[in-house]
Amino acid sequence: MRIASLSPAVTEILFALELQDLIVCTDQFSNFPEEAIDIPHLKDHIDINPQKLYEHEADLIFTATVIQEKLADRLKAADFSVVHHDPRTINAIYEMIRNVGVMLHVESKAAALVLEMQQGFNDVKKKSGLLPRRLKVYIEEWHNPPFASGNWVPEVARVAGIDQFPIEQGALSPEVTLAQVQEWDPDLIVLSPCGAGLHTEKELITARPQWDALRAVQENHVRVIDDSLLNRPGPRLIEGARRLYGWAFEFQH
Repeated sequence: MRIASLSPAVTEILFALELQDLIVCTDQFSNFPEEAIDIPHLKDHIDINPQKLYEHEADLIFTATVIQEKLADRLKAADFSVVHHDPRTINAIYEMIRNVGVMLHVESKAAALVLEMQQGFNDVKKKSGLLPRRLKVYIEEWHNPPFASGNWVPEVARVAGIDQFPIEQGALSPEVTLAQVQEWDPDLIVLSPCGAGLHTEKELITARPQWDALRAVQENHVRVIDDSLLNRPGPRLIEGARRLYGWAFEFQH
């Protein structure tokens, strides 16, 4: 089996399932764990040249989330064997992991990984349940124009003892206006621009015209998180939940 993992989340899952030796190439954002960096990377992750996949002799291709849906369709039309997942809730992420386990004959490892994630979330939830109150938080997935983090992120936030900007469970990340965020009046703002890692500055929002009217900006309650801890539907969402909980705890003590 020769796998092209064109999703950084799937790459992390494959490593967690100890299947990294099957990966022959990845997308440009697959940078965790560190060993993934040494695997050949293909650009652009939403418009990958099929010829590159032929060159790597990939016989199974993984894509994920709505942004790669059209890429998956194009590759299927070119007669590639493609598995596309589009999880939008934590339970759907668990199901994706189980599906990968079944396809690659490591069901028990997949079940163990899901259990590890469930236990990790439960541990954070127990701690966050002791917080004096639930903070109102605005987590931003993109900045131009502004998009609030949707999909599974509001669930992760609730585990951490905070409430994300109002979004229906499992809904895609919505574009938002300053007026909507002002009405929410968040205690804390978390910047998590997709694909940026930690290469983001608070000024992305503090210097944004008129956004200095927000209480969280005025009180310097703006934080930057490695977006891969929130934007990738995989095992490290646990670390994202821990990070959010830590800020909620810090805010109230």
